[in-house]
Amino acid sequence: MAVIKVPKTPRKAFNTHRRPSALLLGQIAHLEWAVLPAAQRQNHQPRTQTVTTEGQAAERVAQLSMLVLAANAPAAVGEVAVAPVTLPPLPPVPTNPRAERRRARSTKTARVARRRKAGRHTATATKAAEKARRRRTQR
Repeated sequence: MAVIKVPKTPRKAFNTHRRPSALLLGQIAHLEWAVLPAAQRQNHQPRTQTVTTEGQAAERVAQLSMLVLAANAPAAVGEVAVAPVTLPPLPPVPTNPRAERRRARSTKTARVARRRKAGRHTATATKAAEKARRRRTQR
């Protein structure tokens, strides 16, 4: 039989600070629904908590998977009553130190300095921009 080589997953495949995809959000919604007992389930239950990053989504999927597995574990003999389930709180959003530094640096003076360096903040460039704006409004 032939050996099939599978390439290594690239590093950019998982970024803890990136916004989660619709697939991840759908998986979380399904797991939140599956954790609840049948008496508490509703088809279009409004979501009160939202996941904002892939890292937070990964932790949430792990939490909910553990709850689903625990709910499906064999029950003790004579145990029939089902207690209402409350979903655990969302994990904290991981901070990105690079983005925080970038945000702190990007002040108005720094932006103006970059534009001047690029030649986009000269008097001629400003006049040309105003002229183009006037042309657009006249049409």
